[in-house]
Amino acid sequence: MPWWTSTIIILVVLGVAYYFLYRKMKQRTNDFNKMYSAHKEVREIFVLNKKIVKQPIRPGLKFPKVKTYQVTARVTLSQAKKGASFSTTQTFSFMTEKKEYEKIQVNRKYRVEIAGNYIGKVLGGKKVG
Repeated sequence: MPWWTSTIIILVVLGVAYYFLYRKMKQRTNDFNKMYSAHKEVREIFVLNKKIVKQPIRPGLKFPKVKTYQVTARVTLSQAKKGASFSTTQTFSFMTEKKEYEKIQVNRKYRVEIAGNYIGKVLGGKKVG
């Protein structure tokens, strides 16, 4: 069998594998976007601290460590039930993308889209005191 036939077969196999991996990654991205859109809330946070942390993708397994962008902020949560209103202030650590991380500064208030512990988008900020 000539070398060019082997090369074509290998390229076709690699192309098919890449196509299926790409579709799987695209499906995961779409699933995450649907979940984020269903659970996002716009909240006002006060940024206490921000840091870049290197951590494994899956804890407990030997994966290479990747940079995660974390923001520690104070959030006021409120709930109304049967005419009674309850509110509390809690400190949370949120993860975000590099682009949004660079927009955030310490000791400022921001309106952000939050889903769970993930900041999706920073809507605006103002300096406090």
